[in-house]
Amino acid sequence: MKNLLEEYLTLVRDFLPEKKEKHTIGLDIGAHSCKAVEIAVKENSCELINWAIESYRNGGEAEAVKRALGKLDLEQKSVYTAIPSQGTLIRYLAMPRMSQEDLRSSFVLEADKYFPFPKDQVYTDCFILDPKGKDSKMSVLAAAAKKEIVDQRIQFLTNIGVQTNFIGLTSIALVNAFCALKQNEKMQDNGSSLPEATALLDLGDATSSLVILKDSTPRFTRYIATGGRELNNRIANVLGISIDKAEQIKTYPQEQLEGIFAACESTLMTLVSEIRLSFDYYMTENNAQITRLFLTGGASLLEGVEKFLATQLELSAERWSPLNALKLSPNVSAEEVKKDISKLTVALGLALQRND
Repeated sequence: MKNLLEEYLTLVRDFLPEKKEKHTIGLDIGAHSCKAVEIAVKENSCELINWAIESYRNGGEAEAVKRALGKLDLEQKSVYTAIPSQGTLIRYLAMPRMSQEDLRSSFVLEADKYFPFPKDQVYTDCFILDPKGKDSKMSVLAAAAKKEIVDQRIQFLTNIGVQTNFIGLTSIALVNAFCALKQNEKMQDNGSSLPEATALLDLGDATSSLVILKDSTPRFTRYIATGGRELNNRIANVLGISIDKAEQIKTYPQEQLEGIFAACESTLMTLVSEIRLSFDYYMTENNAQITRLFLTGGASLLEGVEKFLATQLELSAERWSPLNALKLSPNVSAEEVKKDISKLTVALGLALQRND
């Protein structure tokens, strides 16, 4: 298996690869459903060829993955997937400047200094975030994933007839999509670059991923144990409705918005507290103000959540849609994909992985 992050993070630096058209498939196996996308990269643009979202409720995880991939053309396509946050760690380190090759060689010997796992139980990798820097110190992203989790994911895919030579991390896939696609949009502020420190929050089903970027490079990553499932449970309990109905009205509340937010208030305030702690830590360590927050993920579809977070955190918050930077193939309905595009961000980031 290839190094966990080496090629993956290249795209965080280079954005969309300038190369001949290539179709790839990103497969995001989440806690509630699996999401799959097929894209074609053409020079500086990205076309969505096909996509699918399948819940685990009808037949379980394996059947859902097979159904999703069955809707895409797998023939001679590269499939890129990721493992969830549990059992993984990301560290941002300051180390003496050296080449990537020397870093990897030395890191293998010292990985136990940075991760609370025995060496023989984890896969590790590292990447220089500022390879062109002139300082004696360099910024390094280091990652570790428990071998049993990676090996189980590979075995799971093998059992259903899917081969992959790349297993990434969901949070890095999130950055991948954001950097590749957000920078390709026409920014509302006349094409200016993103603020120096920008936060990206992926509100998933079981957990949420928070990433802080400086100059479009990840500098802080944290997983928060709050997601759409908890919001749905709160709504269902308070309003006396089913989980399925709670999921539906969370996105389309109509006249029930006030009751929905009352049900979700304690969960949202917990989320705000965790985000604020992370922001305070980052700003203290880096002396950089975070003024902009982008939201994605299925739970970001909760009507009004961006305004709530903007008010509580006293910054600009908006829901980010990758759709703004994607071309759609003729067989993709813009109306249909628009409803679910926020759920496809991680899968898009995986599909954008460059396979040199």
